[in-house]
Amino acid sequence: MKKILAPVVGTLGAGVIILSGMSHFAHADNPFSLSQSSSNASSSSTPAQTNSAVHIPDVKTLGLVAINYRLFHLDQLASNQIAFWIEDEKGHYVKTLRASSFTAGGGYKMRSEALPEWRKASNWAHASKSEINQVKLPEQAAGNHTVYWDCTDAAGKAVKPGKYVFKVEGNIYWQNRVVYTGKITIGKNNAESTAQASYKPAAAKSHGKLLENVRAEFDSGKRIASVKQDSTTSTQGS
Repeated sequence: MKKILAPVVGTLGAGVIILSGMSHFAHADNPFSLSQSSSNASSSSTPAQTNSAVHIPDVKTLGLVAINYRLFHLDQLASNQIAFWIEDEKGHYVKTLRASSFTAGGGYKMRSEALPEWRKASNWAHASKSEINQVKLPEQAAGNHTVYWDCTDAAGKAVKPGKYVFKVEGNIYWQNRVVYTGKITIGKNNAESTAQASYKPAAAKSHGKLLENVRAEFDSGKRIASVKQDSTTSTQGS
């Protein structure tokens, strides 16, 4: 039978499988099915390979920022891509924290609508292989999650006290996106902040909900080594 290439979109990643005819595109194999569990996905003949959490030097910094969010799974094409990054108060790029493995690994070359605001801010087309491997976030189950910022810049140097902007961009459906933006003050005192959502275009909200309850908490003096982070992935897909 004729072989067909079909995109596989996970909650935070995408890949390609070969199907021997559409008759094999059964419910159990449908990558867009909400009923497909993470355990089922991991038991397939070609599971995504992940490594342990990337080693990040425990540099002495002002503290640790935890960005908490609730993630949903959208059962549709060209969706479920997210990126987290930091800018200073003037809008200058500081660091990418995590980004969906498909887009971070180069998937934007096939889907130019994937996370355009983050890619422009970070100049991701020129990111080093090391930086790419440090941020590639594999598929996550729907639910509550946390991404951490250790108060360092992209070069691994501790940043100065002050106000910083945390951003989260997500593809809801093709070019329809949501961008959460919040400010957090880091220094001697603990702080917290709630991000506000902006849908781009405004009608993007009608295509579904990808993220909610995005907020940040700064813990003065806390170290990145004291928390457990999700592992990064060694593959471009999840």
